[in-house]
Amino acid sequence: MRVASRSSALVQYVVPLVLLLTAIAGCDSQTGPPTVSEPPPTQPSPDTAVSPGVVTVTLGAPGIVLDYSRAACEAFDVPDVYAHAVRAPDGILILVSGNAPRNFWSFGSGFNSLARSCRPVLVSGDDPTAQSFDNHEWITSVYREGNVIHALVHNEYHDPVASNCKIGDTSPANPCWYNAITYAFSTDGGRSFQQPAGPLHVVAAPPQRWDASTLRGAPGPYGYFEPSNIIRGPDSAYYSVFFAIPFKDQQTNRGTCLMRTETLAQPSSWRAWDGIGFNIRMGSPYGSGDDRRACVFIAPQQIGDLRGSLTYNTYLKRYLLVGASAESGPGGTSRCGFFFALSPDLIRWSKAQLLRQGALPFPPCQGGTAGAGSDVYPSLIDHADETINFERTGRTPHLYYVRWNRGLDRDLIRVPVTFELR
Repeated sequence: MRVASRSSALVQYVVPLVLLLTAIAGCDSQTGPPTVSEPPPTQPSPDTAVSPGVVTVTLGAPGIVLDYSRAACEAFDVPDVYAHAVRAPDGILILVSGNAPRNFWSFGSGFNSLARSCRPVLVSGDDPTAQSFDNHEWITSVYREGNVIHALVHNEYHDPVASNCKIGDTSPANPCWYNAITYAFSTDGGRSFQQPAGPLHVVAAPPQRWDASTLRGAPGPYGYFEPSNIIRGPDSAYYSVFFAIPFKDQQTNRGTCLMRTETLAQPSSWRAWDGIGFNIRMGSPYGSGDDRRACVFIAPQQIGDLRGSLTYNTYLKRYLLVGASAESGPGGTSRCGFFFALSPDLIRWSKAQLLRQGALPFPPCQGGTAGAGSDVYPSLIDHADETINFERTGRTPHLYYVRWNRGLDRDLIRVPVTFELR
């Protein structure tokens, strides 16, 4: 997966292919959704402050969770998505972060006892057609109900036929890029995933069909990207945020969207926020009957295109969104790194606040050569969270992120975080 940044350069390669990550293992399992005191996200209360007050952040010493040089199953088994965790039905803890075309995960009995499994949980379909939505696939989000683990999949189509693309190449090395979100599920404790036949597996596809015609260069990227982890709201519905560049001819029209469903097992049941409610269907544009409107960005002035990690924070009593970004300062300078924002209802958000400063693999934040020396894909996981799907964070979660050393060498890092509300 390449990183679609909010900088002037739309896309920079982090690595031509993607992901690796580690699974973590477990504690007891709790079946209920998190109990929150805020109103359901579909009923925002204007009387609830967006931010609970001034929040300060203290970071501890970093530690390596996954060392590429020792644990990688193959050359392209590198961390390339936001790390998320889930407990399997047998109590084993899984840390999700796989690679296209072969997604490898790690499994263990706790956060400090991880073992890499070199049996891929999902192998990309690598279909050469756009309308299949079965191309290069990264599982990015998981949510277990009973014995079924539901998953959201970041699906990239790279046109191997058009003359202005990279002919014969369906991998992310091909600059033509059309993105969608699809669905997969596991019934064997996360050891393997399968998908409904297309287009029934499509969760969110862009309003436009793939079109390789352009006046210059390769078209794209456009579409719907990088769904966050799934959380269950107090209305018992499920929510996820995702990054959106809805239209090929409007590349600067980009931001974060929010979607909702009441039935995870039905991919077509997800609806995007339209500014009033969750009313936009996002199925395949190659069919008929789906809404061809684009999703409406949530709080673009406050969060930009911040996305990746979404939890409910029990200490701050707000939804907490974490992602990588750049903040413009006086004289054109920028602060780069990981940022967070807070919300009482998933619609209204506080201005993004710096969580950890550092180089990112895109201008103006770039580290070393081609982005080496940068950090990317931040997420928060609270080791003390007793929910099955790690939907909650508290005062002292861990920040997980990917450290890009050089070439394909990337490690998964975690850092203790302490929030202080004043």
